[in-house]
Amino acid sequence: MNPQNFEDSPKARLLARLNDGSVDRRQLLKGLGVGALALGFGGALAGCSEPLGAASGASASAGGGAGGGVALASVPSLTNEYFTLWNIGGTEAAKALGLTFRMQSYEGSASAQIDQLRSAKAAGASQVITFPINNDAVRQMGSILADQNIPMDTSFTATPWMVPSEPDFKDLYTTLFTPREVLGQKTLSEAVFKAIGGKGNVVYIQGSPTDRTSMVREKGFDMAVAGFPGITVLAKQDGKENGQDTRPVVQTMLSRFDNIDAIICHNSSSALGAVSVLEEKGNDHIKVGGTDEQAAILDKLIQGPNVVAVQSIFGTWLGGYMIVRNYDLANGVKMDPVEHMIFQDALVIDTKEAAKEYKKIATSPTTGFDWKKMSRHLNPDDWDTQVALAPVDPVKFFTEDLNTPQPAGFKFPDALQTSLDAGGIKKFTDLYAQHAKKNPYASAIALTTTGTTVFGMKF
Repeated sequence: MNPQNFEDSPKARLLARLNDGSVDRRQLLKGLGVGALALGFGGALAGCSEPLGAASGASASAGGGAGGGVALASVPSLTNEYFTLWNIGGTEAAKALGLTFRMQSYEGSASAQIDQLRSAKAAGASQVITFPINNDAVRQMGSILADQNIPMDTSFTATPWMVPSEPDFKDLYTTLFTPREVLGQKTLSEAVFKAIGGKGNVVYIQGSPTDRTSMVREKGFDMAVAGFPGITVLAKQDGKENGQDTRPVVQTMLSRFDNIDAIICHNSSSALGAVSVLEEKGNDHIKVGGTDEQAAILDKLIQGPNVVAVQSIFGTWLGGYMIVRNYDLANGVKMDPVEHMIFQDALVIDTKEAAKEYKKIATSPTTGFDWKKMSRHLNPDDWDTQVALAPVDPVKFFTEDLNTPQPAGFKFPDALQTSLDAGGIKKFTDLYAQHAKKNPYASAIALTTTGTTVFGMKF
């Protein structure tokens, strides 16, 4: 669908009704005609090319404090299923906090995103959450928004040796969020290895070579291999993070090797491409795993026989919680410098029972997350993030995860270095562990083989 033609379509009107609360998520899924978990597969999201000031959606009182305005999600595409999860969580969270949620695509162009953000305040935005297509543009984005007094959250990998507490951001770069990609992909890979008896021949489908997320996930895969002496890696190849481009890669691998036992993929889109090839060939031997909790990949895990593990990175939660973090900062919540870079928990779903339960929860009328309870402004003593978090040690993250040595003469901002020297990472790791109490996916977590999340959490 051309985003320019979306605003007056029936789907746009249905999404507007989701924003104002007159239709629930089950009705939305049915009305969009895409079914199951997360809307995507070519569907578009509300407000894709309208100016921000034209946003639909009602605002509900958040119980005091600074509020109002537009919570803008700036994303590279409106047709990617992952950002549909953001739309669901962001819509709920914004409404709970008295904001209007809007999602705007920059069509994969960093320069287009910069141009859009220059007019964010004039268009009514009071905060921005974003998935940067080019992490090296984050500094410019943060400075542009800071000059407009707009707080910003970013997600996934970072620009090496740049931290949110730098002076240019004027204390308005609220949080850089990233799943613990190395640990998550390691855990996913181990689940697939166990499904093939701990030994066998494996092919790894990489993400895009310029994507830092691809690099750190592959590192997690390599770490898992190192722990399983019986695993042999036959080949690695780029699947360009989508099923269409992964299909010929898998076809080639099947021609080259007649003894493949498992295929582990950078994401679930690639995993679905791999599975489609295996199904066409009637191959029920090769086991498959991938990251991202897409509806279709969960269905494949439930149905079997190929998919045996899927990593959920709680996309619905992240789309809403980033709004909560910005809301708290706007309402005067003071965060330690080490809190501005955060690892988020993930879940490896590796049983049919866990996949069924996860999908049942994900397709319920509401997300199950209590967005107000997450807020430290609204709950100073008993806030509950509901998905576990931990501060990022920036030195280890940049040198080990992102494999970039510290530049000569580099220094962190004084306040961050002081917190690091005083044991801030451990202090806030312990604090956040105490404030992850009630996850709506607890019953699905309990049905995995370990009964825990990637962080080792039980709920």
